[in-house]
Amino acid sequence: MLFRSAISPSVALRRRGATLVEMAIVLPVTFFLIIGLVVGVLGVFRYQEVASLTRGAGRYASTHGAQYRKDAGLANGAAADWQADINTNAVQPALVLLDPSLLTLKVSWPDVSNQPGKPDNWPTSTVTVTITYQWVPELYLVGPYYLSSTSCVAISN
Repeated sequence: MLFRSAISPSVALRRRGATLVEMAIVLPVTFFLIIGLVVGVLGVFRYQEVASLTRGAGRYASTHGAQYRKDAGLANGAAADWQADINTNAVQPALVLLDPSLLTLKVSWPDVSNQPGKPDNWPTSTVTVTITYQWVPELYLVGPYYLSSTSCVAISN
């Protein structure tokens, strides 16, 4: 046996209109929240990549100090040479989603105790690596944001 709806046609038309109005309000809000969530996830991913790059660069810098350069038969070099080496061998190969042109690497060593202005790159000293990334969210709604991470590691070699 077939059941007929007890709703009159005028009530059904009004209900359909109410459904359209509700959807006109709910759908844009829902889509905005979903897109905002995706953009936020991409920002978290980029921050995690910056933090990972910083840790990797700090590890590389701590194991490739002056003693390593001496043992490998390399010239001791200067702080700019060491920073370029860290960038070339630790940071650039590990990039996944970041744009290298928006990435800033800063590496610093404390001064030698009796020679101010000369960085100490020998074992038992420390190296501080800071990576900053300028992130503009994908929809260009806000920003840019500067994602930054710092790692301070004792030089072991």
